[in-house]
Amino acid sequence: MLTIKVPLRKAENLKNYLLDNCFFNKEYEISKDKNFIYFPINEKKNLKKKFPFIEFVSKELKGTHKLTIRDLLKDKLTKKELNLVPSAFDVIGGIIILEIKQGIVKKEKIIAEAFLKLNKNIKTVAKKEGIHKGVYRVQKLKILAGISKKETIYKENNVKIKLDVENVYFSPRLSSERKRIMTLVKPKESILVMFSGCGPYPLVLSKNTKAKEVYGVEINPIAHKYALENLKLNKLNNISFYCGDVKEILPKMGFDKFALKSRWDKKHLESKVKQNPFMIEFYTPKGDIESDKTVKKIDQSIKKLAKKQIKIMIHMPLAYKDEKDISLAQHPDRISNTVECMKKINRLNKNNENVIGYVFHPTHNHNKSDKYKEEWLLQNLSTLEKEGLLNSLYLENCINPVFGTKKSILNIIKKSNLKHICFDFAHFMIVNKNLTVKDYKDITSKIDVYNHINNQKPNSEEHSCGLREGNLDFREFAEYINKGCVEVFSKSEITAKEQIQDWKYFLSIKPRKKFERVLMPLPKSAGDFLDLALNSIKPNGMIHFYDFLKENEFEKAREKIIKACKKAGKKAKILRIVKCGQHAPRVFRICVDFKVY
Repeated sequence: MLTIKVPLRKAENLKNYLLDNCFFNKEYEISKDKNFIYFPINEKKNLKKKFPFIEFVSKELKGTHKLTIRDLLKDKLTKKELNLVPSAFDVIGGIIILEIKQGIVKKEKIIAEAFLKLNKNIKTVAKKEGIHKGVYRVQKLKILAGISKKETIYKENNVKIKLDVENVYFSPRLSSERKRIMTLVKPKESILVMFSGCGPYPLVLSKNTKAKEVYGVEINPIAHKYALENLKLNKLNNISFYCGDVKEILPKMGFDKFALKSRWDKKHLESKVKQNPFMIEFYTPKGDIESDKTVKKIDQSIKKLAKKQIKIMIHMPLAYKDEKDISLAQHPDRISNTVECMKKINRLNKNNENVIGYVFHPTHNHNKSDKYKEEWLLQNLSTLEKEGLLNSLYLENCINPVFGTKKSILNIIKKSNLKHICFDFAHFMIVNKNLTVKDYKDITSKIDVYNHINNQKPNSEEHSCGLREGNLDFREFAEYINKGCVEVFSKSEITAKEQIQDWKYFLSIKPRKKFERVLMPLPKSAGDFLDLALNSIKPNGMIHFYDFLKENEFEKAREKIIKACKKAGKKAKILRIVKCGQHAPRVFRICVDFKVY
């Protein structure tokens, strides 16, 4: 083959010239050695004049023709059989899934081995053994070649998705559709994905948008298990997955994020656990974290609650080792004791999946502003980040101007890499004397917030009082409070009568969770759930409704939507109908994007 031999350092300009002037022979691959590169060319015409440093040499080069499945099978199948070999198939991670037609069933293993040989990144070839069926929409598969496994990791749109291809419904053909939806998402949106499977839509939307939060509901427990694994695999923290029937989950969604407060021991926990809370906040008395024996008991308590599916938030002790102050806004030279305490609590966090994080104070509960400084707090937060302690920290505003006033809280959020805060309503009232819904929304719009939900009596510096006893009317705030602990003190912390009463009161005034965007990726029966979607959408929110329809029947989807909206007393504006791919001959998967008023 006629080639041009050129020094590596001069190759780029020559290559561009050859391509621009049609000298390059694209039927052969480029070759190179330690010092030279060899370009295949069609002719020599005037090239030596323009590039005197080149040499023309004859060299054996590989052809650019790539093997096809037909090339590999042409000597093993008849012409008629070759025409039945699938040209379209799904590739999910390291697994190819084929649809084998009846006429080539006897040659399926030969065909599978050829696919395996042709695709170096593929480890397994399987075939469909039927259609997607049942409530879980799963499909039986048979392994034909390669490693006998059905679990794989698929990558798309900057996320990794682990799944079992036989026991979880998943379509790689919707990758472009997921990308389309992510381009529509606006910052700070709350998003609901009904029928979320192993999490592809929530993962893609969380990773690639500035959505505030994403909720996913899936009835298949195996798919849900993989969704939770994928949450960790992708290190995402603004997704909440629920397992169960969407009709049962949606009416109570969001109420699982409100905790009761308790000591960690059985005697104190019993009255709270009887209420079936989804979350409990542990407070740790002085001396508990110092003792490895006690920490082990706390760990055992956390694990017992995990079996009841109860999540845990851990509150710092007010002192650690010899009654030393462990607040975070003190001089950096004095922070080692605080770091040691936090590391011990963080081990509980790391060892237990049901632990959400830990609450620490920037200041102790007094007003000596000269003892605590914002600059020290910022330095110490930077130290905690280097120690790997910042990701699970919820910094609580206290009775001190440092991280106590609205201005200081916003300043620390802006200047640090804090991920979460704990907003204590009573503390804020004591320092600022007033709290409006606007103030609260200004703060909580900037960061993930866990709340201490409590009230404060007029003209009092008492830490907190019952929700209906103080200055604040929580009916005004309940809509905007997304998670936290009802931190109301009781006459007896063992029976916790007053706290439990206020916890129930707060849940009674908390409006049903609503979203700016709802996705319904269940084409065959999504119409049966339109009423739920309409009850879960905020005014001017967007719903993405999926259906399987023939091209001349797309209007049927529009009719379903209009009928459901009329029944719910709402109006819809259809923005677009998008083809998401072909489902069967002349039948398409479509998505109808519509706004609700």
